[in-house]
Amino acid sequence: MAKRYSLDFDDAYQYVVAEKNGLTIISFDADFDRTEKGRKTPGEIKS
Repeated sequence: MAKRYSLDFDDAYQYVVAEKNGLTIISFDADFDRTEKGRKTPGEIKS
């Protein structure tokens, strides 16, 4: 994942854990926008 999406180790690790467990990444880190699943920001889920 790190190479595929140009993520550093900790981002790639979080992405794989979320993907394997059906979770959504919630982060301010725009690096996740390059991934297939993307991310949500805390403001998007606060509603």
